[in-house]
Amino acid sequence: MEWFTAAERFTAALASSDPTPGGGAAAAHAGAMGCALALMAAQTTLKRKNTSPEVKTRLEKSIKRLIALKNQLNTYVQKDSDAYTAYLTAKKLPKENPTRPEALEQALWFAASVPADTATTALEVLKEIETLKPDIAEIIFSDILCAKHFLQACLRCAVENIRANLVFIQNEDRKNILEKQITLFLKSC
Repeated sequence: MEWFTAAERFTAALASSDPTPGGGAAAAHAGAMGCALALMAAQTTLKRKNTSPEVKTRLEKSIKRLIALKNQLNTYVQKDSDAYTAYLTAKKLPKENPTRPEALEQALWFAASVPADTATTALEVLKEIETLKPDIAEIIFSDILCAKHFLQACLRCAVENIRANLVFIQNEDRKNILEKQITLFLKSC
């Protein structure tokens, strides 16, 4: 049960008093799990004897896209921790250091951009699921619905992580970009 111990290690890390992994990593992981469920449903349908050749062709294309999207979501699990580390590094600069304000601004932008990128990728997965849904075998269709729920949770959690950093970002143009993204992400939930 290697997969179970890996899942247990991740949830134990989330439960620890360490700041990473945190909500952004959990959001990315939820998105990756949603994407993985969609992949499983597509691959299971592809293997069924009664799946038509046309459907198999569409499924194969979706599977390739979903694999790439799942891999991308998995990278955001680590990038969220990297963003937090960058913020801590900037925060430790001496207050009299003239580069400190810009370093903090860049670190906060990075910390907000990672969940924004996570949510953008989750939206791509949700779009792929919509094209995939008509082709999924009824016996496994509940997994597509569960995938959507995971991805919607990913979006909501990513928004919370964007908001947590947004309040500290000074650059108005960046704030406006993030606020527009938040609106888009929440509309998709």
